[in-house]
Amino acid sequence: MLTPAQLATLRAAILAETNPTAVAARDARADNALADWYNGPSNVDAWSESADARALDEGADYSAFDSVVAGKRAAWDLFLRYAPRDMSRTKNRKVVTDVWGNATAASVAESILQASRVKASRFEVVFAGATTNTGTVSAIKRDVLGPVSVDDISRALNG
Repeated sequence: MLTPAQLATLRAAILAETNPTAVAARDARADNALADWYNGPSNVDAWSESADARALDEGADYSAFDSVVAGKRAAWDLFLRYAPRDMSRTKNRKVVTDVWGNATAASVAESILQASRVKASRFEVVFAGATTNTGTVSAIKRDVLGPVSVDDISRALNG
């Protein structure tokens, strides 16, 4: 359930939306359709709050692993062991760049960070925090996670 301030923000976003699908749903007060639209994916990358070990591992190119010193290889193993990891946290992204960030493996760090992103829903973009960069990879930190309920859409529009 959203707070009154969040409902006001959502209402402003709904009223300002210009996408024809959202406008038609809003004008018809088809709150279910509007919730479905806001819960759909945007084209905005967000840091995953639960990047699992498989996604992180598949982002790595282990042909560069030989150039990573033994202690950092052990740190990577430990990092994966405690997955899923909240990659919206700077310290978790820093582990990736610390382990993989040397000249030989820097592109591996970039691949892992890219695998640590998800598409934010349109609803989550309404409440997006600042875009943060780690190396050359950027994404938003979601301040409110979806999905949005039909009830919240109705409460926002009735507010």
